[in-house]
Amino acid sequence: MLILSVIALLLFQTSVITVAYGHSWLDCSKTLPSGKCAGFPIGYPSRANPDINTLYTYLISGRPPKAPVCQPGRQSVFPGNNPAQFPPATAAPGQKLHLTWQANGHMNFVKSPTEFRTKVQVYWTGKSNRLIKTREELANKKLLLSEMDFATPQNCDDPANPNTVCHGYVTIPKKAKPGRYQMVWWWRFDKNPIGEEYSTCFEVIVKAAKKP
Repeated sequence: MLILSVIALLLFQTSVITVAYGHSWLDCSKTLPSGKCAGFPIGYPSRANPDINTLYTYLISGRPPKAPVCQPGRQSVFPGNNPAQFPPATAAPGQKLHLTWQANGHMNFVKSPTEFRTKVQVYWTGKSNRLIKTREELANKKLLLSEMDFATPQNCDDPANPNTVCHGYVTIPKKAKPGRYQMVWWWRFDKNPIGEEYSTCFEVIVKAAKKP
């Protein structure tokens, strides 16, 4: 009986560990038609860095209202201090930005729009140099700029590959004024009952639209 109890406890702990761990981040905030990245998140260390999983995964667990939306230290700096090889995205009012990230083993194999899948939201204040600082601010629906699937066969390149690239889009409002804007890529993994969310903060430098 004791052995069975120990086995049951181990199985429970394993299931909790499996459920509790997600992890992902935004890799590119402006993917060009060629596939080249022309805009990177704040503090991006590059996929070539073997420690990127440790350096760049920012988990918000338990849904604490006052939790910072940007990873303290690495991403909470604004304006960001990106090196020259990883510049922030630039865009004109009305321009659509192509975002990319990896599924990291969390593909939702859905076939219809009604089936459950995890979502990514992109938030901003709509005002240059104005920041979203804490999780509780995301409850303001006026800050939601776009929502998209995290990883499905419809928005990822190769569903059979756990690390396939997935795609989403954000359109800069036509009335956006020139300036530097903070944006928050927010993935509600939430397969952990207590709440599990991941974020990546990035900047978009909006430039005045060219006159015809």
